[in-house]
Amino acid sequence: MTKDYIVFMDFDGTITTKDVGYEMFRKFTEGRTQPVVDLYRRGEVNSYTCLKTECQIWNRFPPAETEVLKYLNNQDFTGGFDRFIEMMNESDIRTCIVSEGFDFYINALLNSNGYPGLERITNKAVYKNGKIIPEFPYLGQGCGECSNCKGFHINRLTDPKTSAVFVGDGHSDFHGARAADIVFARSFLKEALEKTGRNYFEYGDFYDIIEIWKKISSRKLFAFSGRLSFCRASGDRREDFENLWQNGEVMKNVGYPAGLNWNRQQYDDFWETLNNRNFILFAVEDKKGNFLGEAKLSFPGEDNCCSHDVKLLPEYQGKGYGRESWLLLLELSRRRWPESVLEVTPSIDNEAAIELYSSLGFEFDGEQGEWNPPRGTPGAVTVHYRRMIKH
Repeated sequence: MTKDYIVFMDFDGTITTKDVGYEMFRKFTEGRTQPVVDLYRRGEVNSYTCLKTECQIWNRFPPAETEVLKYLNNQDFTGGFDRFIEMMNESDIRTCIVSEGFDFYINALLNSNGYPGLERITNKAVYKNGKIIPEFPYLGQGCGECSNCKGFHINRLTDPKTSAVFVGDGHSDFHGARAADIVFARSFLKEALEKTGRNYFEYGDFYDIIEIWKKISSRKLFAFSGRLSFCRASGDRREDFENLWQNGEVMKNVGYPAGLNWNRQQYDDFWETLNNRNFILFAVEDKKGNFLGEAKLSFPGEDNCCSHDVKLLPEYQGKGYGRESWLLLLELSRRRWPESVLEVTPSIDNEAAIELYSSLGFEFDGEQGEWNPPRGTPGAVTVHYRRMIKH
């Protein structure tokens, strides 16, 4: 499968038009589960307590299994879901359902709608003689608050070079959205993300997602913020990158005041080996698709340090794009390597960069040094730098 994307989806209220589990408990307990659900939505109890209590209330007067089956048979999937899954399969993109619902009804609905093989990670329950005996195999893993933390699964299943996509709608989806690089949201999740300032794509059904996805895949979008996007570097942008590196104003603080001055073979070698390097190179684009510069998300080295980088064309410097690019880089880094140390090595003459790094929480660690260009490199000069780190 391609490693460009992995798609995670909530089930209740996202894949299905209704929150099947919530409605099922409320319907067959005659509303007795509503008070604990209200406590959960206000943050006064966690999802484990809510679900366990719902099952206890259900089991006091278990409904007939035939009535429950009839209810499940009347549930609808959100429009466009079938086409979206088909599109993901055609593109060889892995999809996975992550849900705090129970497997007995989720499996029944997926199987009856023609998706027996769709990957899913859910809570489990023994449903026998009308009673629900819950099991929580992932309790305590991840945030420690959720009965089945979606963020935990997204983090553990996503390769660092892969963009994690999450589709959700509800209260239980916040941790999943926080762990993802691209988010589709509606309803309660949309409201929660707006409160935190997190960017997302709004959708009504999967037909909306399909149309947005066409733009995501064509641009090779990896992540985005308010004014800019990080798009995976590709041959389509090769000329833009090379013009950036040949710009002396851009490169002067890294020792190349006349530009990088690579020959054609050096550039060819770089692009041929790009996917095998220990970083991800992004084209920084504005909302109109204009090329602003580059951002580099670097993997931790043996010392557990990440050395990320941003370079912008002169006409886009001093307009806040650099800071916004760095904030997005820090967000991507934190999701992938939360325990790593971040380091930058600005030239001692680059006051603007030093001021920016300081505002982002980087501090001088006392180390100074100099970088000397490879012998025979035309136009290159020594750079004196100071190391700044952020824990």
